[in-house]
Amino acid sequence: MFKTIKTIKAIGSDTATNPLTTFSIKRRGLLDDDVEMDILYCGICHSDLHQLKNDFGAAHYPMVPGHEIVGRVTAVGRAVTRFQPGDYAAVGCIVDACGECPACRSDLEQFCESGTTLSFNSPDKHLGGMTYGVLSA
Repeated sequence: MFKTIKTIKAIGSDTATNPLTTFSIKRRGLLDDDVEMDILYCGICHSDLHQLKNDFGAAHYPMVPGHEIVGRVTAVGRAVTRFQPGDYAAVGCIVDACGECPACRSDLEQFCESGTTLSFNSPDKHLGGMTYGVLSA
């Protein structure tokens, strides 16, 4: 289904009250419609901080924030046509939606009928567990 899982260093927290620290997380290899990139910039906004502090009451730990992402493409899956290695790309908060339902076709991926996956602290449809953001060491 996907290539070898990589282990990388990330910055996050294991509770709502502990400070940020460095630890290892697993990243899956590319799927056919994925883009891999070297992260050049990652913004941390108020929603990342609210998630870290569990202000919304639905946090899962360990958590790696970071969903405002800009980077340079290093590899693309077989079905990717809009990007190639060397291109710049950006990622927002939604990283997985079906792209086919009426909501997705209307640029309302947050209402995707099959469910959306957020950049971090969201159920990962491919690996199980939760997604991690890109704040890395």
